Amino acid sequence: MEIPSRKVYEILKSKGVDHIYHANSVITSCQFLRRGALLSRGTIARSGLYQSAQKSDETDKKLGIWFDVFADSDDIHYRAKRANAYGSVLFVLDVELIAKAYTGKVWVTKLNPTKWNGKPHKERWFVSQKDLEDNFVRGRFDHMIVFRHCGGELPIKKHLKKIIVDDPRLASKPSKIDYYSMAYGALQLSMTEGQISAPIVKRKCPNGCTCQVEYSANLDRSKEMYAPKIY
Repeated sequence: MEIPSRKVYEILKSKGVDHIYHANSVITSCQFLRRGALLSRGTIARSGLYQSAQKSDETDKKLGIWFDVFADSDDIHYRAKRANAYGSVLFVLDVELIAKAYTGKVWVTKLNPTKWNGKPHKERWFVSQKDLEDNFVRGRFDHMIVFRHCGGELPIKKHLKKIIVDDPRLASKPSKIDYYSMAYGALQLSMTEGQISAPIVKRKCPNGCTCQVEYSANLDRSKEMYAPKIY
């Protein structure tokens, strides 16, 4: 998809996209904050740093997107009224970041890469400016913004507006510290180490949101999403 990043920015702005979003676990988000950048999963792995596992990891490697950085055009948790599968921490970034991504190319998916099997290029990606103008829909789960060929690192210090953290209303068994407080402290410390500043706020869920049920139903996954270190 050879669309200049400035054009991608202009089209998304015209569609009502004012912010872009990236969700991840607490421990992976802390890695980002220490570096002052979103990092691709391939970059974190190559650096020997720890990150929480994602179901799409092996698929991403095979598809050649392991070193790309992904973002959404809306808050998926709020829109879907359920926990975001990628993590309990949400980075809210100024959409201007797209226009200023000079170190690589910005592409947009038509389908989530987990659905790419057997699909041609034009069904995987928006392939032209007109295609993007005519068919991109803000908040559609398949339409993801992908920062490609950027060395797997996307600086965010000037564009991070806030961090939203889910409160699962659970506590760690050894210390009995509630998960939200544990996450808040770890993220705040990592921001200090990375010399980055932004408010950390507790998520306000819409009516009918099922995230509390999901977090309580899968305690092992919840622990992985919130643990600030490897146990």
